[in-house]
Amino acid sequence: MGWSYGGFMTVWLAGHYGGWKVAVAGAAVTDFEDQYSLSDGNVNWAIRMGGSPYVGDNMQKYIDQSPITEAKNIKAPTLILANTGDPRVPVTQSYKLYHTLKDNGTITKFIGWPIPAHNATDPVSQMETSKAWLNWLNTYLK
Repeated sequence: MGWSYGGFMTVWLAGHYGGWKVAVAGAAVTDFEDQYSLSDGNVNWAIRMGGSPYVGDNMQKYIDQSPITEAKNIKAPTLILANTGDPRVPVTQSYKLYHTLKDNGTITKFIGWPIPAHNATDPVSQMETSKAWLNWLNTYLK
């Protein structure tokens, strides 16, 4: 479980290795093409990935290395959390993950907050996030 890079690692690990009892992915980078096209860090992604996904054969690198590519293998009940106005990790990636899991029969739930930031800074949203996270763990780790 985790937020941001922790969410990315959660999705990547759960998609590549079975046996997890539960997963929580918050603001998870799941699709590197979306990161390039829609996030505020697109220049950094082009540097990391060796160029734009829209040049030459680069798109295949973006697809091959994106956690969403193996998300169909996730079997653990997965809670997906996101801020709908996140400029760092666009909410589109959470939507894609939700549909991938739902379409493949994995128990999942998506919660989005109307916050224009990568992390919640107000105490109410922080508490809601923590409660959702703990309730999910309590449900599936009894």
